[in-house]
Amino acid sequence: MARLNPDGLPVVVDTVEVVSPGLVGTVEVHRPGSSGGRGPAGATEPFRQALADTEMSSQLTVEISDHQDVSAAGGSRAGADSAQLAVTVPGPGAGFGQVVLYTAEDGSVSWHFAEGVPPADLAVRGPARLTYRVPRMVVPTDGESGGRGVVSVLGKKVLEVLFFRLVEEAAGRTANWFAARYEQTHRPHRLRTFEPDTYAEAGRAIGAADWGRLTSGRALLFVHGTASSCRSAFGRIPPELMAELYRRYDGRVVGFDHPTISVPPDVNARSFAEQLPEGVRLDLDVVAHSRGGLVGRVMTERAGDVGLRDRVTVGSLVMVATPNAGTPLVDTENLKYLLDRLTNLVQFVPDNGVTDVLDIVLSVVKQVAVGILDGLDGLVAMNPRQAFLTEYLNVADAVTTTAYRAVAADYNPPSGSALLRIARDGVTDLVFGQTGNDLVVPTAGVYDVPSAGTFPVGSPVLFTAADGVDHSTYWAQEPFVTAARDWLTA
Repeated sequence: MARLNPDGLPVVVDTVEVVSPGLVGTVEVHRPGSSGGRGPAGATEPFRQALADTEMSSQLTVEISDHQDVSAAGGSRAGADSAQLAVTVPGPGAGFGQVVLYTAEDGSVSWHFAEGVPPADLAVRGPARLTYRVPRMVVPTDGESGGRGVVSVLGKKVLEVLFFRLVEEAAGRTANWFAARYEQTHRPHRLRTFEPDTYAEAGRAIGAADWGRLTSGRALLFVHGTASSCRSAFGRIPPELMAELYRRYDGRVVGFDHPTISVPPDVNARSFAEQLPEGVRLDLDVVAHSRGGLVGRVMTERAGDVGLRDRVTVGSLVMVATPNAGTPLVDTENLKYLLDRLTNLVQFVPDNGVTDVLDIVLSVVKQVAVGILDGLDGLVAMNPRQAFLTEYLNVADAVTTTAYRAVAADYNPPSGSALLRIARDGVTDLVFGQTGNDLVVPTAGVYDVPSAGTFPVGSPVLFTAADGVDHSTYWAQEPFVTAARDWLTA
């Protein structure tokens, strides 16, 4: 334990150096398994499980507490760099990568990558020490941390230094291993049951005995979005609405779990076709969240490309927060912001599928940390400047007989909310400009794509900034519930 130096002089605790201009307080270092060590500080069980699932470990934890900003009171001779703290830690060792998860005083989290060393060199050189910079600002707390998301600690600055093993370490490469391998193992394509008592759980895979029922009339299909699963994407749908839909479709309700990071939406749709037994033909309505709507569009606009012509008919496609015009957050330069926002959504709006989302986020974090961005084809497909949207889906001659429905939001977090600070941390202006968005997807791009022959979508359900609806919280809102009852009638 040591006291911070507000003049910007380095303070060394254990093997960690902290430079904290303008800040006084106490800094402690904890190691897993040591006296006082407790692994990830304040980590929730879902986060611990996600670390285990993705083969990441805690190297050490840096905690700053009892701190205050003294720069305005003349107690600091800090210069222009005083907006950030610099924390230098031991490297992870040869054959390992490293990243820092920073938790601010209000429980908000952000991912940070080593400065001064090109990410691609980390796997080759394995520097002895690495420096990370995090905000110095002391953030007021309001006790809002969810407690089931990532961390539950409040009132401290916590830097969790995480490490992970690289592959092909002799060649100094990781290829596209992390996200692709995780999804191949844990997120295979599968059709699953979606019953009123299991839709917020993992469900079971559709078996041979289910097809007779599913083909006896129009069925309802749920398709989730990025870094998600059916249980995490749709688990907040009110039970009474799910029970009503299940009755309307006479039990013919199913979910489509699938990888979203390493393969594009057309591959997802082709794999959906491969799930159908020979001779089976489905008549569907589809409810899709986020990227799942792009899978739905491939099923309707490009059915012949993916083996679904004359095998699936889609009456209505309900696209909730679908990036039909793309989202700039998946651009290479903006991936960190996407990871931060997805992590904070599960931090402050936790649900039964927290680990589902964290597992995927951690897999992508590992790739970004070592500068390997190949193998993220499922994310690239949402880039508004890439060919999947500009040349494949959003083209003037696209046609469909499916009734498209759209639900979108312009999110404005409540006053005092940690998400308000996150939404206004400069990323919105930097990435979205003045365009309304739900933290992840531009609002108008859900229902209006000028270059696409199948758009605009008429009469979309729009949540205004005053409604406080973000990318994950559409489901229990009355306008959505009413629209779902109107649109989904079997």
